[in-house]
Amino acid sequence: MLPALWRMVAVVALVVLSTATASSAFATKKAVAGAVTFDVPDDFTAAAGPPASLHEDATGITIEVSELPLQALHEFKGAAFLEFLASRGYTNAAYAGGALKRTDAYTYVLADAKGKQGPESRFLLVLGGSGRAAIVTAYAPKSQIDAGRASRGAIETVLSSASIVPAPATKP
Repeated sequence: MLPALWRMVAVVALVVLSTATASSAFATKKAVAGAVTFDVPDDFTAAAGPPASLHEDATGITIEVSELPLQALHEFKGAAFLEFLASRGYTNAAYAGGALKRTDAYTYVLADAKGKQGPESRFLLVLGGSGRAAIVTAYAPKSQIDAGRASRGAIETVLSSASIVPAPATKP
């Protein structure tokens, strides 16, 4: 009877420990970079810029935000935008409409590029709101994605949460 009781205590302890570990691995916080706020894992930190950015050391994921003029919401679409990205060194650029869990109007492109640490996967989101527009460029080294430390799904979860913050009120 005693060994069975110890096994039961061990199983309960294991369940409690694994639940506690799992919940901390998925803890999120609100983070602001430039004109955009995100829900990010709690180990993302603000990185030196410009541009305004967030970084997660464990995965190598970086998220950069640049504010755009409002007309960019209409100009950053179609073949011309993909050609512009190619002129900036992006390869394999393709629209990925519907990949993000968003209800607003946005443009979303997946591409490859050469980064400081080698080949990268890039995820570009153009969004607007509150009289503002921004481009969000999230990227991770392909080596981190291949090793399973970063993933498209994790990046798209963060990008799905992105929203424009209202501009600060101007003083009269």
